[in-house]
Amino acid sequence: MKNTEPLHILLTNDDGYRAPGIRALHRALKQTGHRVSMVAPSTEQSATGMGVTSRRNLALEQLETDDWHLDGQPVDTILVALLHLLEDDPPDLVLSGINFGPNLGTALHMSGTIGAAVMATLNGYPSIAVSAGVQFDEIDTRFPSTHEVFAAAAEFTCSVIDSLQVSKGKNGRLLPKEVLLNINYPALPKHRIKGILHPRVSTGNMIRLGYHRCTESGQVVPGFYPGVDPQQPQNEADDVRAHMEGYITVSTIKPRWNPPAKQARKLEKRLEKLTLGFKEAKVNF
Repeated sequence: MKNTEPLHILLTNDDGYRAPGIRALHRALKQTGHRVSMVAPSTEQSATGMGVTSRRNLALEQLETDDWHLDGQPVDTILVALLHLLEDDPPDLVLSGINFGPNLGTALHMSGTIGAAVMATLNGYPSIAVSAGVQFDEIDTRFPSTHEVFAAAAEFTCSVIDSLQVSKGKNGRLLPKEVLLNINYPALPKHRIKGILHPRVSTGNMIRLGYHRCTESGQVVPGFYPGVDPQQPQNEADDVRAHMEGYITVSTIKPRWNPPAKQARKLEKRLEKLTLGFKEAKVNF
């Protein structure tokens, strides 16, 4: 790290505290000089989105001075860290990852990796989600290419942090308010990576959920399946296409509930006669 001060970074993921991705990122951050507080799920929690655990107590185990694992979901780890463990020592930045598998397109809505980063952002902390891609033809060999890029993806993430530190404005913020970054690093050796792009989030999906019925038990069995044809990236768009074509993608995300004003007004006009006997309200908030 050059000409930048070490940061206090809160690190989590959705693959669990033992996962190779979070371990690689933890090592790289420490080697770069940052102070890392890791609060990660005790077990794998993929596709939990922004779910929280509220109907049972959460077991918390401290591994080292600044490392814990929590028997909960990724968003639980963020809230327990920010509202309890680090309440008197808040982080400068929150990182979620490195996820085993890409988080692109519509998958962002159910990703625990993204959910943790979004919750940190909604609580006022700059956050970055980081994921490593997969090669679909490696499913029978447990995706060795993904394992091989964790170190490079972690190194790239440290470079992103350094760039944010060097370029921050007068307000001192690493990222604009209510905005987070989503990094996806392809499962390719460096010499095959085409570059870095900043695409919009696609309406497609690299990986989709599918279901089949077990004939013996009658239960419905979920599973993850390719959502694209790996040989046809031109059929996709935005971050999905860029990732398929071999680019590192760094997408800017702003989680919010409000649609564009013009779109909202158009829909509200369609409902303007819906009074149900109430007096017409003319209140501006």
